[in-house]
Amino acid sequence: MLKHTMTAAALAAVLATPAFAQKPDSTLDQSSGGHAGFVQQPDAADWRGTKLIGASVYGPDNASIGEISDVLIAKDGKVHAVVVGVGSFIGVGEKDVALPFNAFNISRKPDSSSIDKITVSYSKDDLKNAPAFASEDASKSQTTGSSVK
Repeated sequence: MLKHTMTAAALAAVLATPAFAQKPDSTLDQSSGGHAGFVQQPDAADWRGTKLIGASVYGPDNASIGEISDVLIAKDGKVHAVVVGVGSFIGVGEKDVALPFNAFNISRKPDSSSIDKITVSYSKDDLKNAPAFASEDASKSQTTGSSVK
């Protein structure tokens, strides 16, 4: 009986050793509450895409220049650009312009996660004259004029 108890204890110690020897995962996010790779709440400096899309953007003269219509995420997971619909009057004549995320100054409402104001250093005229952003969907729907019959 003592032999079986000693064997079981030795086996348990051998099986538990790899768990003790493991190093903490370097991808462990401190806001994840201890679960590697999972985020349970945003950091104070994070912005949610749902809060950005549809938000008004203001130029240096405090005039509204458009609304955010999309956020482009690069392959490395970083925000590549933010797409703003500009130059419209009641939705007519609007074009999309993609601006780098660092061009935006986003401020929060006091004691809130809500956006107070989004500003850029570009004027309405700057963005009207900027090259249009062609979404992947728009480029696929364009035709060359030839058709297969």
